[in-house]
Amino acid sequence: MYIPRALYYTKNHLWLRQIGLFDYFVGITDFAQKEIGEISLIELELNSQHMKKEILWGKIYGLNQTFTLLTPFDCKVMETNFHLDKSPSSINRDPYNHWLLRVSTVASTYGLLTNEEYTALIQ
Repeated sequence: MYIPRALYYTKNHLWLRQIGLFDYFVGITDFAQKEIGEISLIELELNSQHMKKEILWGKIYGLNQTFTLLTPFDCKVMETNFHLDKSPSSINRDPYNHWLLRVSTVASTYGLLTNEEYTALIQ
């Protein structure tokens, strides 16, 4: 299983790629997409642009299970990846190049996992 070194991870199987001083792309890990199975629907529940840590912001429906998406930290939603509306299963083919959200935050990366920590978590 491939786990890129340059990303941050959460215990609930999200990856975060820093793309600026305060911005991140957020997606699901390879481990998560394998557990979910073939993805059929991504349902984002963005009630507000501003989200608090550990708030439900969506669900991913797959062949094996439904995966709940929780915010990794307080953040502001800047963009959603509308390309996944038409092809949600593209995450199954390449989870680290298909992000769900772009968020902005002033929160630190404290509490996020490194590649090594995430690898230990899923083993």
